[in-house]
Amino acid sequence: MKVPNIYVDEHGHSYFGEAEFPQSGDPKRRVQAANQDLEYWQIREIKPGHFIDFKRSVAPQFVAILSGTLSLTVSNGDTRYFTRGDMVLLQDVTGQGHITRTQGHEPCRSLVITLKGAGNLK
Repeated sequence: MKVPNIYVDEHGHSYFGEAEFPQSGDPKRRVQAANQDLEYWQIREIKPGHFIDFKRSVAPQFVAILSGTLSLTVSNGDTRYFTRGDMVLLQDVTGQGHITRTQGHEPCRSLVITLKGAGNLK
């Protein structure tokens, strides 16, 4: 399974990429990635037009969009839009970070899952 992510290079610049999670199980029935140790999880609602300038993630976090649209911008100006059903892994815990903006006229609701340590992301 591949999940969009934001990672940081050796110069502290953030970029979009894809994190791949090995799957186990029977591909004809159900597959799953390894369990992760969690620090905490929370549900967030970000109001329309909300803007956060470049900021690092506090820890590796999965963000699953429940409703609305969230845009994330990385160091090189690349912007991606995430809507209901999308997920992104924020791994930019060092460096410049990313810009967060709520798009559209409705709040963006998300489930944020903060991993313990660096997570088991191999």
